[in-house]
Amino acid sequence: MKNNTHSLLIQYGIASGFLLLANMSHAVSSLVSTSRYSVTEGVAFALDSEGTSSFLFSWTDPTGAPPASFSRIADPTLVLTLGQTYTFQRTSSSHPFVIMDNTAAAFMSGTDGAFNRTTSSSTDISNATLTPIANFTADPAPTSDLISWTPSQSGDFWYTCSVTGHPGMTGKITVVPEPSAVALIAGGLVFASLRRRRN
Repeated sequence: MKNNTHSLLIQYGIASGFLLLANMSHAVSSLVSTSRYSVTEGVAFALDSEGTSSFLFSWTDPTGAPPASFSRIADPTLVLTLGQTYTFQRTSSSHPFVIMDNTAAAFMSGTDGAFNRTTSSSTDISNATLTPIANFTADPAPTSDLISWTPSQSGDFWYTCSVTGHPGMTGKITVVPEPSAVALIAGGLVFASLRRRRN
């Protein structure tokens, strides 16, 4: 009986891993914690603004019926997936949006949804902006200009308004690797092993 239970738990663990993999094979946008959103596949972010205090992010997650919409989220921290393509387009008439590397952490303070840039130096902002700078700047509307970004390395990045006097229009982007099928199945097996030990 014990061997049958062990075998069933292993099968359950493998099945759980495959179910997790199946659930992650489509775009998923989810609120991870306050002002922190995981977006596992490429989406188009539309960027409005609230005065000089915040960028307002809106996007549609194509999963579900009807697709889920996220609207006017102020300066979210975004957790994006390595190798996926995301676009960022300004929809209002001011505040150029730029994406910076993690050297910008030296002049950031605050927490998710409430970061502030502590420098007003245009040189600091330009030096931290990903290159070529034109490709990582979304100019204000009316324009078809946008950033199309396929992150090729994991880690922390930052976004801000490049106008030096608008330090509150700032947030964080964390790029994470896509979980592999092996890791998901291994996770299922670990779960099965723990269940076996408790029984």
